[in-house]
Amino acid sequence: MNRFLSLALTTALVSPAAAIMAAAQQEQQQTSQAQQTQPPSPKLINKDVAEMLKAGLSAEIVVAKIRSSATAFDTSAAALQEMKAAGVPDAVILAMVEAPAGDPAAVTMTTAPAAAPVEIKVPDGTEVEIELINVVSGEEVKVGSFVDFKVLHPVVLNGVTIFERDASARARITTAKKAGRWGRAGKLEWAMQDVQASDGNRVPMRFTDRALGDSKGGTVAVAAVATTVLLGPIGLLWGLKKGKPAIIPAGNRYRVFVHGDTAIKGKPASAVAGS
Repeated sequence: MNRFLSLALTTALVSPAAAIMAAAQQEQQQTSQAQQTQPPSPKLINKDVAEMLKAGLSAEIVVAKIRSSATAFDTSAAALQEMKAAGVPDAVILAMVEAPAGDPAAVTMTTAPAAAPVEIKVPDGTEVEIELINVVSGEEVKVGSFVDFKVLHPVVLNGVTIFERDASARARITTAKKAGRWGRAGKLEWAMQDVQASDGNRVPMRFTDRALGDSKGGTVAVAAVATTVLLGPIGLLWGLKKGKPAIIPAGNRYRVFVHGDTAIKGKPASAVAGS
């Protein structure tokens, strides 16, 4: 008899606790189901922006709301003209144009990381083709001034871009003589200095061979003779007709070469092509 009484008392004590736990689990399940079935927040559209501004919200608040919300703006030319005609501030219109479609957080998560630079050894003699940017005249330039060029084609070594297209290249004027009386011809002489690598550093270069012609496919009007510059690498000595000024037209192309082995932190060629 005592055993049945003890079992009854134990059941009476356990049942309330079990009931509380069951109720808590049921409430948790209901909350989870409600969260799963809750529809996502609607995306901001052009009408929402107009209504926020009409309600008196400042442009700064509207821009902040745009940047933190999922959006589905119509940014066609006609829609933007309508927004402008309705008095929407330019700052708000710009935020609408720049806003990514969908959830901004999701867009940020899917953005591909930037490709890491790759250190590579560039051997002496690596070729780079450059083009003269501006006309160079012996009547205007001075000794010590720079002559500006640009790289014509990317230079890729073992899958790594070491010199990008349109990168800066420079030469320095070493001789600049104006045309004089009695038929004295003008003369220009410069020594190649460097080219900007893909990591931003400038790499020493040297001239070799002769000009390749201008960008329109014409030939160089004057002959280029390689000459050794006492204080630098090989330069180009230009001699024109007697009594004429020394003028080098823009668009002339040259082959220059890396002067000495050097290390460059280049960019993977695939990353440069896709940028």
